[in-house]
Amino acid sequence: MAQVDFALDHGQDPEAARANFEHAITTAQTRFAKWVRQVNWSEDRSSVALAGPGFDVVLTYDDQKVYVRGTVPVAFKLMEGPIKMFITQTLADRS
Repeated sequence: MAQVDFALDHGQDPEAARANFEHAITTAQTRFAKWVRQVNWSEDRSSVALAGPGFDVVLTYDDQKVYVRGTVPVAFKLMEGPIKMFITQTLADRS
């Protein structure tokens, strides 16, 4: 297992960030349904825990950034660049 811990600037106002964060998670859940087995939202929906075979990550956002923290298989760690790109692109598609 490998640790993943990074933050990305989202460059959006709080209302857009919330909507786009939810959209990005829904998109990932649909697109990667084979791997995303569990999705647990916080009450205020500013945080979500995703789990599946061999991974457990928490994504959160604030006024400036989206944060990704957790454990993933080493192969996923090698995909960190494309994962960052997916998050950035999905947030931007809704801007």
